[in-house]
Amino acid sequence: MAPKGGGILYTIYDPEVSHSRVAKLDLVLVHGLNGDHIESWTHQESGICWPRDLLPEQLPGIRVLSFSYSADIYANTSVAGIRDNAQNLLSSLRDLREEGAEEESRPIVFAAHSLGGIIVKQALRMAHNDGLFKSLGILTRGLIFFGTPHAGSDHKRWLGMAKKFAPLAPGPRFFGWSRPSPLVESLTRNSRELQALCDDFRHLASEYDIVSFYEIAFFPGSKNIIVSQTSAVMGLPREEPIPLDQHHMDMVRFESESDSGFIITCGRLGRIMGKG
Repeated sequence: MAPKGGGILYTIYDPEVSHSRVAKLDLVLVHGLNGDHIESWTHQESGICWPRDLLPEQLPGIRVLSFSYSADIYANTSVAGIRDNAQNLLSSLRDLREEGAEEESRPIVFAAHSLGGIIVKQALRMAHNDGLFKSLGILTRGLIFFGTPHAGSDHKRWLGMAKKFAPLAPGPRFFGWSRPSPLVESLTRNSRELQALCDDFRHLASEYDIVSFYEIAFFPGSKNIIVSQTSAVMGLPREEPIPLDQHHMDMVRFESESDSGFIITCGRLGRIMGKG
């Protein structure tokens, strides 16, 4: 996980290193609550991390970056909230891309799970308003959201999800802590911060091709969908809503190149690369 108080942007696949070719697109992954920059995207049984192990076989011209930040639900001593993590994401991405003219002009696609989608939306809002990061906003071509609670989620459901997630997350957990991270509070329904972000983002959304995956399988041990379709889909003109027959955690874990979510993701990324 990321160090306390900050985020790290890892390069998990670079075509220049692996195949001596210049990347045509940067794919930036942002995990969700109790997530990890590798484990969140890794199928538990096969051990396949699709952005690292499958995607380069289908689209070798994509450089894959994965943002790691302190997203523990409990025992999280980081005071970083949505805005802080969004700022760290932008700063890390800008610094990484300042190495040459080709990097600075390379298109960007963000793929985000759950809370990660809120951080991405906040980052794009900040990029739109801050000259330091404006080029990152302009070069962003597409957004792929996996179970992002754009309209928030029921408070009790999020806390119930936190208890379910805790044993699945990597690293030690201190179950004596009863107060959830401020990140959870940011996701409760009708949160003022979340509502303001949703309203502002609608004015920016026309600039991007958007795919919004929503889960249609109950979370294990419950009879609940963690993020409902009505929350995961924004209803925007350039948004494509797509159901995935997986629960909230597994919707970003593809076992093979035949998984429908992987096929759709590759298709949308290939289309964006083709546009240049």
